[in-house]
Amino acid sequence: MTAARRVERALSAGAEVHVFDPAPCEEVRRLLGAPRLTHHARLPIPEDYSDCLIAYGASDDPKRDKALHRAAKAEGALVNVADVKPLCDFITPSIVDRSPVVVAISTSGAAPVIGRILRARIEALLPAGYGRLASFLSAFRARIEANFSSGRVRRRFWERMIDGPVADAFLSGDTSASHALLNSMLENGADEGGAVWVVGTGDDVADLMTFRSLSVMQRADVVFHDARLSNDIVALLRRDAGRETNELTAERAARYAQEGQRVVWLMPGDPAQDPEAKAIAARIAGFGVSIQVLPGVSDTGLDAQVDGKVITLHSREKAQPHAMSLVPRATL
Repeated sequence: MTAARRVERALSAGAEVHVFDPAPCEEVRRLLGAPRLTHHARLPIPEDYSDCLIAYGASDDPKRDKALHRAAKAEGALVNVADVKPLCDFITPSIVDRSPVVVAISTSGAAPVIGRILRARIEALLPAGYGRLASFLSAFRARIEANFSSGRVRRRFWERMIDGPVADAFLSGDTSASHALLNSMLENGADEGGAVWVVGTGDDVADLMTFRSLSVMQRADVVFHDARLSNDIVALLRRDAGRETNELTAERAARYAQEGQRVVWLMPGDPAQDPEAKAIAARIAGFGVSIQVLPGVSDTGLDAQVDGKVITLHSREKAQPHAMSLVPRATL
């Protein structure tokens, strides 16, 4: 399987590929006959590496892979032997290919299995139609740049297309409706104006942030937050967003929104339940600014204790901080 993936990647990059294997696996046999692919039903000899740029080893035979590494290096080739880091001049990432959208996941060789697990999850989250959607939208890029001179307005236009009815229609197979909707957006303008979102950070645990909160944080122009906010939550913010930790006032947030900025104010705990946060939200609304309050999630809950046939639930004051897990926890 690994050998087949290496062959596919090299062919997709336009390389001339030579496969040396007296008994290739079924997946490799399916690729034989592809353009630019030559199969040699034998093991390689040193002369085969002349003019070789990259040599991949994927035989799972340590003796054979070491011989490949030695011979290829003697000819100046770059070598990658699958899952044998000392025999690798470079790391091959796991790839999710939705061309022209391509996602690469690498653990720098530390734990390749994690990369493969993440690839499988991203494969499930990223439908094949997104590659076609990217190609479809790219045809409008020149018109969009001509219509909207502001970088902020263009960014919001792209966001509305990708997260709105244009993409929904295209992914459902209705290309003509996508064209009509996109042309209507170009004619009617793209900027929805500024607004303020007050977002709760709960107990400052990154993987308890809600999906809605993450979406808002990724679209912010300006972010207000306490300087003590955890680095894990800060890392979830849109990287280009301005960040302010001083003079965090309702008046200042409202002014940014009136200038057309999207303001996200991160507050500890649950602002929907906090009297001070509610008062700040009311003052912002008093300036005629659109505002939403998103709740925070606390890392508390109930633990179950079983004694025979009796199940007792008791409050858990606060769990220990935990890192993001590859496997969903029952407590979430």
